Amino acid sequence: MTEPAPFRRFFAGPRRLARHLAALSDSATYAQHETDPPPRDAPHQTPRADPRTSAGKGLTLRELRKTYVARGRPAVDAVRGIDIELRSGELLGLLGPSGCGKSTTLRMIAGLESVTGGDILVGGDSVVSLPARERNIGVAFENYALYPPLTVADNLGFGLAARGLHSRTERARRVADMAERIGLTDLLAARPAGLSSGQKQRVALARALIREPDVLLLDEPLSHLDAAQRDTTRRELKRIQRDSGHTTILVTHDQEEALSLADRIAVMRDGVIQQLGTPYEIYDAPANMFVADFVGEPAINLLPGVVESGGRVRLGPTVSFPCPAGPPPGRAVVLGIRPEDLRLTRVGEPGAGTEDTGSGGAADGAVRATVSAHEPLPESGIATLTLHGVAEPLVVETGPEIRLDRDDTVRVTADPQHTHVFDAETGDALT
Repeated sequence: MTEPAPFRRFFAGPRRLARHLAALSDSATYAQHETDPPPRDAPHQTPRADPRTSAGKGLTLRELRKTYVARGRPAVDAVRGIDIELRSGELLGLLGPSGCGKSTTLRMIAGLESVTGGDILVGGDSVVSLPARERNIGVAFENYALYPPLTVADNLGFGLAARGLHSRTERARRVADMAERIGLTDLLAARPAGLSSGQKQRVALARALIREPDVLLLDEPLSHLDAAQRDTTRRELKRIQRDSGHTTILVTHDQEEALSLADRIAVMRDGVIQQLGTPYEIYDAPANMFVADFVGEPAINLLPGVVESGGRVRLGPTVSFPCPAGPPPGRAVVLGIRPEDLRLTRVGEPGAGTEDTGSGGAADGAVRATVSAHEPLPESGIATLTLHGVAEPLVVETGPEIRLDRDDTVRVTADPQHTHVFDAETGDALT
């Protein structure tokens, strides 16, 4: 079998091998060749690493920019002036859709991508002019980037040996210690081809950690795992990061990963950070419609309307919902209500409301809706409703005991305290 071009270099002699691996910075260049909601009522506290064991340093990004220029084509601004400061031991989630600039940001921090403008500081010292091998930054890649002919033990210790770090005995001790911490002891003699996806991801993470990096970068670390492996590996990853105390950036498009793992989340779009905050702040107080729509499953209901006097937003001729105080009457807005913040009752049930009013709802603030579809899931159901005169469907989370049929008539109420109002033109949050 013919090996890929970058891998053939590994067998061109020990001196060239050592030089090549030094440039790889623990397989970074090899990987570059291979691939071109939490409870809202619980206060969020950012865990702090024990200063006696913390291996991480603070990381600061100042006006970091990346512009791609190609002859005959317009310039592309992939990253447009990012400002972030991470405390030592903090885990930041870079969350956003594909093409938003999050992986480009990670590659600039690692030294795999040149920087157009701005600065990168690790422990207060600028590293923007340093090559990747001199930055002491560990990277765990989406595609694992393991060396197929080598055992797990050799994969873990290869980078240390290539840079001439420590004696052979010390390297073996470090490999054994890291394998025990991450649960790889029984796999040290295995090769990557015999490992599951979850095991490969743990090897890639261990190889990034064994060098004791100042900053750890995780690029979509769980994207290739199935659901069961993803849940298990996510818990292991959080434990390992907390125990090691490494300052970490997690790049992901999976909101569940970001919400469950990160101390803070930076939501990106088109190379710009839309919002930076704790998972609770991102979920409960989105800065704009993009953040509100991107974070949350099922997605938030976004309903265009006009503010009325009396603290309501009219969505249609006979439909209106209460909203928080703030926007003046007559202003065009978009009402944002998460499915779990709506209460659904059948007509005639206690608390369902009875008397219609001219303001577009019932005396108790409920509005009438028709069931279009109902998904009775084990933990909670999802009902899709139609509101009279409103084009957008309304999605409501229901209890597992509720069973609904198509065309059933129900009433829905919303809590103004958990209702978001966005400007219809800019998309910015008004409340």
